[in-house]
Amino acid sequence: MAAGTISSESSKFPESPTTLFAGSRLLLLDAPGNIHSISFLLKLLTGTYFDVFATFPPILPPGPLGILGFGAGSAAKLILELYPQGVIHGWELDPAVIGVGREYFGLAKLERQYPDRLFIYVGNALSANVDSGFSGLMVDLFSKGCLIPELQDPDTWMKMKKKLREGGRIMVNVGGSCVEAEDSRRDGKVIMEETLKAMEKVFPGEVRVLNLGSRKDDSSIAVTGGLPDLDLWKENLPKSLRFYVDMWNPYIVV
Repeated sequence: MAAGTISSESSKFPESPTTLFAGSRLLLLDAPGNIHSISFLLKLLTGTYFDVFATFPPILPPGPLGILGFGAGSAAKLILELYPQGVIHGWELDPAVIGVGREYFGLAKLERQYPDRLFIYVGNALSANVDSGFSGLMVDLFSKGCLIPELQDPDTWMKMKKKLREGGRIMVNVGGSCVEAEDSRRDGKVIMEETLKAMEKVFPGEVRVLNLGSRKDDSSIAVTGGLPDLDLWKENLPKSLRFYVDMWNPYIVV
């Protein structure tokens, strides 16, 4: 992945329909300018899909969490600060992105604060592994403005499944029509559906999808595994994140 553009103010984007990113620092990925990482000076939660990722740990067995597509550390920061027992192993292909994260997104500070809980590797995320297996994998792998093609291959998901501990799960940013590819022929919604179908083949009946907006073409997150105890899930989340628990729906192949 190529490093993106850095901005410290949402006013740099006058066409934005909301003030969601006011006071934030954004890392934009690839030519279309898709958001790769986000950081706020005065608050922890982001109002984006990273917050959904932050709901993941309570439904996982004990053990390390892998982040495939680490970016500048947005998801890692949330998990490290919200869950005192969380241990993260993150993979990022582009060393420039890690460098930007350390300089502009507080990643160097996170590494100093949590030397025994945060481990970062520069390399191919699909080769990620730990000896004891992952309790969960968070997947956020985009290139040239769309999900990488390997994620439309069931074999990729089977290999990831084998990296999990018993009871482990995978949570994935599957994008959607709102994600702009550099190649106009690559439609985000079509790629999302192809990815979900590949996941369903490996996790039949165990894929759920959360849509982040009010329209069918908004960005979505997927998660694998059986339906967790929703009340217990909510109890183990900060109040500001509990509403996400009720937003998941079973994936139905179309």
